[in-house]
Amino acid sequence: MPTADPLDDLTHDLALHANDELCPRAVVVAQGRVHTPTAWPAGMPRRSTGGRPFRNALRVARASAGALAYAEGFAVREEGVVHHAWCVDAAAAALDPTWADGHGLGYIGVTLDWQWVEAVRRRTGTRTAFPGVLDAHTQHTRDANRILTYGIPPTALLLVGAPARALTGLSSLSRSARCGNGSREEAGAASKDRAGD
Repeated sequence: MPTADPLDDLTHDLALHANDELCPRAVVVAQGRVHTPTAWPAGMPRRSTGGRPFRNALRVARASAGALAYAEGFAVREEGVVHHAWCVDAAAAALDPTWADGHGLGYIGVTLDWQWVEAVRRRTGTRTAFPGVLDAHTQHTRDANRILTYGIPPTALLLVGAPARALTGLSSLSRSARCGNGSREEAGAASKDRAGD
């Protein structure tokens, strides 16, 4: 269960793995931004609440005609911190096309050009069950760890929101450590999230 400030839970979780290499949390600490939970606005493309946050966020970002960007990283909710995707507007407002308003209590992630995300989705062959660009299992088995090793290319990043490093108190990442909690846990959390949370 989260503390009084959900962002504290999220930054604490990210800080625990900040020096891990080959871990989605390390990429989010190094390149991620803080996004503020916001109610879904009237007039935005229709949202879906049936799970599949990565596919939903990509679909909505694509349909928004540039009003929203795709964001992926970690969100905190009553049940804890999960790998998740959402949309972000120019003011760093997190607009979640998957969860009901108020379900996401805090969001920290990388804000990405949706066309780059689509290219990664095609390259990794995850067309029907897209687990996101930071999914540890997909990175290990289908993408030669490109993103987890080198991070998100600067041309794909959209710098919307305050840097996550400022909240975690970390300035750089060590490239000598490995993920302490293992990629199976990451993949399991993402699978549970996709299953319909």
